[in-house]
Amino acid sequence: MNEFSSHIAIIGAGISGLTLGCSLKSMGVETIIFEKSSDISEYGAGISISSNGLIPLDQLGLIEEIKKNSFSPQKVIFKHNNKSFFELQASRLHFFNKIPAPLFSMSRQKLIKTLQEKYESLGGKILFDHELKNINESENRVSFSNTKSYKIKHIAACDGIKSVIRERYFSKSFEPQYSGYSAWRGIGKSNSKSVEFHLGKNSHIVSYPINNDGDASFVGIVKTENLEEESWKKEGAFEELLKDFSSYDESIFSMLKTSSKPYKWGIYIRPPLKTLFTQKVTLLGDAAHPMVPFLGQGGCMAIEDAYSLGLLCGHKGDDFSSIQKLYQKLRIGRTNKIQKMSYQQGKFNHLKNPLLVSLRNALLKNTNVVVKRLEYIYHYNTHIETLSVLKN
Repeated sequence: MNEFSSHIAIIGAGISGLTLGCSLKSMGVETIIFEKSSDISEYGAGISISSNGLIPLDQLGLIEEIKKNSFSPQKVIFKHNNKSFFELQASRLHFFNKIPAPLFSMSRQKLIKTLQEKYESLGGKILFDHELKNINESENRVSFSNTKSYKIKHIAACDGIKSVIRERYFSKSFEPQYSGYSAWRGIGKSNSKSVEFHLGKNSHIVSYPINNDGDASFVGIVKTENLEEESWKKEGAFEELLKDFSSYDESIFSMLKTSSKPYKWGIYIRPPLKTLFTQKVTLLGDAAHPMVPFLGQGGCMAIEDAYSLGLLCGHKGDDFSSIQKLYQKLRIGRTNKIQKMSYQQGKFNHLKNPLLVSLRNALLKNTNVVVKRLEYIYHYNTHIETLSVLKN
C-alpha cells in the first residue's frame, strides 16, 4: 500500500505526536499518526504548561481552548515542615504579553483532547491498534504487529521513554534506568488556588488546581531504592500513599484522600543523546530526552520539539537533511540542559541536612534564584527561534 508515501509518519499519539501533527497540518504538510493503543487516554494526571509551551499552542490557534479548560494560578507557594516560607507571584514570570498568563494548569486528558480535536479538524488521521514492529529505512517503510505495512516519507518517533525506535535504531541509546525516585499522582479536591511545593525529607509534593471546580492535581515524589515499574497506568494502594506522606499537613492529606485513583510509578531516565536523528528518523519528546518531572518541563519540551520540527518541515519541504540539522541545532542543547537542571532540582528539593535545608530556604526566600532559573526556561519563544535559524 502506498497511500501514505507522501506523508510524514508520526509514531505515537501523545503530546509530542499530536502537537507535531497539528504543526505539520497547519503548514500544509501531509502526515499520519500511528498509535499502538486502541484509543487515546490519560490516567488521572495533571500538567502545567508554562509560557514556553504556550507560545507554540498559541501559534496553533489553541490558546483560548487551553484557557477555557484550565486554571491560571496567581502565585507559587513554597512550604517546608508544613509552613509557608516563600511566595512567588506568577506575574513575575509573565514574559510574553500576548499570552494571557505565564502558566496554565489542566488535566492531561483535556490537553490531549484539545490537540486531537485540532489535528482532526485540520484533516489529520490517526490509525489505532498499530504497534510498530519494524522500520525499513532503505525502502521508507514501516511495518506493524497487525501485519500492516506502509510506505512513508519520513518517520517522527514520538513513542515515549520506552521508545522502541530509539532502542533499536540509535546506537548507545541505553535502556531506561531507574532514577532513584518513585512518584505518586492523582486528582483530588482542594480549595487552594496556587501552585504549592511542599518540601520534606527525601520527599516532596507539588499540587495545583486544574480547573475552576476545585479539582487539583498532585504529584508526590519519594526518594527510594525500591524499584517501581515505569507505568502511568499502575494503580497504587491508598494505604501506601498516605504512609509515604504521613508527615505532611492536613490540607495536603485531605487532597490525597479525595483522589479517585492514585497511581504510582518509577521515574526512569536515559542519558542524553549526541544526535536526535538518523537518515529517516527524528526523535521528539520523551523518546529524545526523558527527564525527571521536577521542573514540570517534560510536556513543554515535547511541545517545543513538535512545533519547531513542524515549522521547519513547512519551510524546507522534503529537504530532511537540512531540516534535521536545524532541528538538532535548535533542540539538543536546550533539552539536554533542562534535562540536567531537572535532575539537579530533585536533589535540591530533597535535602535532609538541617543546615543545608536552612540555606536552601533562605536562598529561595531572599534571592532571585527561582525567577532567574525559571526565566531561562519560560522566556523562550520557539516560533521566533525557529524562524531565526531558517533565516541564517
